[in-house]
Amino acid sequence: MAKKDTYLALLRRGIDETTAMQLADAGLKIGDLKKIDKAMLVENYGLKPDIADGVLEIIQAGGPQSHGKERYLSKVLAPERKKESKIEEIRFQRERRDVLAELAEQKERLKIAKVEAFRAQKLVMNRLGKTVELIVKLEDNLDDETKDDLKVKIRDQLETRGLEAARDHEMLELEGTPQDIVDYRRQHVPTLVHHACPECGEEMDPRQSRDEDRPDEYALMCWDCEESFQPQLIVNVTARLDGPSRLLIDEHRGPRHPVPPKPARMDLQGVNRLIEQDLESTNASANAMTAKVEASPLVGGLMDINDWIDQTIAAKGYIQAQEDREDFILRTGAGATKFNKWMKKAGLYFNKQTGRWSRTKER
Repeated sequence: MAKKDTYLALLRRGIDETTAMQLADAGLKIGDLKKIDKAMLVENYGLKPDIADGVLEIIQAGGPQSHGKERYLSKVLAPERKKESKIEEIRFQRERRDVLAELAEQKERLKIAKVEAFRAQKLVMNRLGKTVELIVKLEDNLDDETKDDLKVKIRDQLETRGLEAARDHEMLELEGTPQDIVDYRRQHVPTLVHHACPECGEEMDPRQSRDEDRPDEYALMCWDCEESFQPQLIVNVTARLDGPSRLLIDEHRGPRHPVPPKPARMDLQGVNRLIEQDLESTNASANAMTAKVEASPLVGGLMDINDWIDQTIAAKGYIQAQEDREDFILRTGAGATKFNKWMKKAGLYFNKQTGRWSRTKER
């Protein structure tokens, strides 16, 4: 019983299990250890000199202490080195491969969502550009037209095209109004492309009016009054390029912001933590981007044309251009001129007397 008490008392004071068992087996007690010296512990009980010093220091310090074992291990024994298990290492490598695969999948989802958002926006932008060009052309024809019935038809087409432009304009969340874009295309763009002579006011095409006597400058020659001049647009551009507001890049200048140092070499746990953080941020952004694309009016707000036809036929039993053309444009995103084509493509029959499209022929 005394041997066990001595062993436990030595353990409570922070002495390692091997040394405590060795001293307890020798029949020593705590009181005996306070009376002997280092030489006796080394010669009679076979302890190493550094271990004997540590045992005497702990015994002379008093009773059990909370940090006795840590102090004993740090002063007497070598630092404990945790042996890396081969199984744990293989398991970590497998988990890292799974995390990297999931991270690559989330990055691919993020890239697909961004591409889908850009594709939808580009589609609507191209459609808006074509609609604006048609509106400009129709307005020019309306001014030149003399027959009243043709003017009525052109006004109807302008109303339909304006509705399409307003829809696309709202989807893209642009500033201004669709009419501002039309006015810019009709009024401002020609003034930027064709230049007028400052003397006689004759407009000229710059591709055919270059002054060959001034090859180093962008100068035009008026063939009516033989006046050589530089357009005001070129003067403004040259002043902006040669002015003090132009940005200059100095190749030998250092970076504007401090460059962070290279990161220190990380262990397996640091790499695992970094991968998990990247996975969490990428997953969150990919989910947010995908949800934003799905909720966007560019993609989520448009119906399939066949679905719209089936839904309208089920609700009313027929489709009529005067009643359903506007809803067809807004819900499907198709042009107004494609209305009859899609009705024929869906296999509907047209009744000339009522102006209705239906599934069956009406006699």
